[in-house]
Amino acid sequence: MRRITFLVYAVLWLMLLSLNLYQQVMDTKQYAQNIATRQAEMFFDHIILVRKWNASHGGVYVPVDAGTQPNPYLKVPNRDLETKEGVKLTLVNPAYMTRQLAEMSQSQTGINFHITSTEPLRPENKPDHWEAQALAAFQKGLKSVSGSGEIDGKPFYRYMAPLLVEAECLKCHDQDGYKLGDVRGGVSVNIPAATLESFVNERVDHLVITHTIVALIGLIVLLLSYLAQARLSKRLDKAQSRLQLAYLDSLTLLPNRRYYDAFVKREWKRALRHQYPLSMIMIDIDFFKSYNDNLGHLEGDQCLRQVARTLKRFFRRPGDLIARYGGEEFCVVAACDAEQIWVLAEILRKAVENMRMPHPDSKISEFVTISLGVATIIPGHDQAFDGLLYRADQALYDAKASGRNRVGRYRE
Repeated sequence: MRRITFLVYAVLWLMLLSLNLYQQVMDTKQYAQNIATRQAEMFFDHIILVRKWNASHGGVYVPVDAGTQPNPYLKVPNRDLETKEGVKLTLVNPAYMTRQLAEMSQSQTGINFHITSTEPLRPENKPDHWEAQALAAFQKGLKSVSGSGEIDGKPFYRYMAPLLVEAECLKCHDQDGYKLGDVRGGVSVNIPAATLESFVNERVDHLVITHTIVALIGLIVLLLSYLAQARLSKRLDKAQSRLQLAYLDSLTLLPNRRYYDAFVKREWKRALRHQYPLSMIMIDIDFFKSYNDNLGHLEGDQCLRQVARTLKRFFRRPGDLIARYGGEEFCVVAACDAEQIWVLAEILRKAVENMRMPHPDSKISEFVTISLGVATIIPGHDQAFDGLLYRADQALYDAKASGRNRVGRYRE
């Protein structure tokens, strides 16, 4: 695993956990919303039950006092009575009772509920923006609306359901043109968000802690994997380097005789199977012994390295081989025909000559030169690679015998 791969995996891991954390936080908040909605539904059902009780009795007479004054919006006969004992009573209908319960609930529990309609008689019953939208939804058939919002700058979970005209309602509102089942308005129940805030915060803190621990464990596992793979890669690189060194000539850094032997066996079998020509060039540095004797072995080694670098520039195909055969000899194996290998050999000869490396004791040139022998064969089952090697060696011998610094071609 490379460093960039480790970083990408780490970022993806953190992004995945962050998305999961975000989703679970949203789920927790939605769960709190669901709890508040269920609580509000139960509260609403209780209000409706009490209203039904009140309506079933045609309203309830209660003593007039500081907390209960006659309802100026209730236009019915006998709204106000006085007992024989002189106690003044006033009729409390379902709407008036609902308002009084709302005041008691808000002062004692913090739960706010509000009776409202689109055309309220009492100004205090006018719907706010959220309630107005809910009332419009009820007219379209929606059974309830829930959500969240602010009331007087404080956050609340909000729930609202419609008030439907029932048989008991018609006793007082028959003259208003209501029909059974009509939407008269609604009651909104508002649960303070603070009542569930501690639950939400505790759950979110727990999620943050668990996700942080999981994130750290994941990063540690990734880091350990990265370090283990880096160590393994280092070992593999060392093993590969050793393997390469085993097959490379330490002086010229060209493939050595061991690699040459393995390569020619493989290429011979492939050429035999597909019946294509296999060619070889044997190369020898002209008068190299004299070069060594005159300039010394250090200069001789430098000469071998320079010639190897020059020859290597012309070999890029994976099916071609340039190797150090031994001493001052090099060999080339390529899958090409006789004309192509001769052209390649001539290119190599000129490239070495154009190096213009001085050779103070050469009998044919003032510069280092090479002699080359080429041969080509189409492998047959009755032949061996040694036959191609013999022919290239004979061609090299002919090139030397003909004056050196030239390409010799094997002839039958």
